Amino acid sequence: MSITDREELVLNAIVNYYLTFGDTIGSRTLVKKYGIDLSSATIRNVMADLEDMGFIAKTHTSSGRIPTDKGYKYYLEELLKVEKLTKQERENIELAYENRVNELDTILQQTSTLLSKLTTYAGIAMEPAIIIERIRKVELVHIDDFMLVVIIVLDNRSVKTKKLVLTSPISREELANIAFELNKRVLLEDLSLVDIENYILGKKERIANIADHYEDDSKLFINNVPSIFKDKHVNEVSEALELFHHRKDIREIFEHIINTKKSINGRVEVVFGDELGIKGLEDYSFVYSTYNIGDSQGVIGVIGPKRMAYSKTMGFIKYVTQEVNKIINKNQIERKEEIDV
Repeated sequence: MSITDREELVLNAIVNYYLTFGDTIGSRTLVKKYGIDLSSATIRNVMADLEDMGFIAKTHTSSGRIPTDKGYKYYLEELLKVEKLTKQERENIELAYENRVNELDTILQQTSTLLSKLTTYAGIAMEPAIIIERIRKVELVHIDDFMLVVIIVLDNRSVKTKKLVLTSPISREELANIAFELNKRVLLEDLSLVDIENYILGKKERIANIADHYEDDSKLFINNVPSIFKDKHVNEVSEALELFHHRKDIREIFEHIINTKKSINGRVEVVFGDELGIKGLEDYSFVYSTYNIGDSQGVIGVIGPKRMAYSKTMGFIKYVTQEVNKIINKNQIERKEEIDV
């Protein structure tokens, strides 16, 4: 639905006021605060039209208006200008990554901490669920005769684990021999995670009918979760608190977003909690961007109340994502050079 320039002007002011002050705004305040060159009567008519179209709503407590989700969406997609960072802010972000590290875990941990400090919301940094990366080393840990853990170290120094529960026993010596044979193959072949699992399962007939339980340990780093419950416009926190208590649930939410919403690497996206159909998330926003490791996508962003400073927040996420991509690309080039040598 298209709206006029005049309607856009008023909607932009209403959303900005609500994001800044968390309160309704009437026609007189719009004229005084935003210097809109229209009479109060004209603004009231424009507000009535915007309300009819579903972009704003009247509250029960006053005659002022607040934006609806539809109004928020239009603002984010058509009106919002992402705030450019100051030179000092850019330098501070670059300084946070000055001590270059190779480990993906450390980069992501730094990123979630940095975003929570910059935005005051909960900082998120998530490793891709599937990383297409060469395997460097395999370790098999003997827990007991019926359980082992497969530890796979990838070329980017990230680690994947898988717990296997056996239907018949295996000794430490047998497991050590399988690990030795696997690591010889890793040096000669470009094995995948599935190749390694199939090798272990097929090596001994007596463990071929194995019952396995996959441990999805794609890392999720989250900082400053309590901040997202401080906004007075968040109505019910008990269900959200329970959800955010489990990192696996948060990871699944972002994986769902990535799988259902086409994300362009480096572009900042906003998803409202009520779009996800999960009870308890109606008053929250997920603001994120993606970084690439080869053909795989990871997530960088924040979770906060729906009434957040989107312009500044999106500016921070955009610049931090650029820095993370820069570091990952640099590390990949250096590792390739090491392999070529």
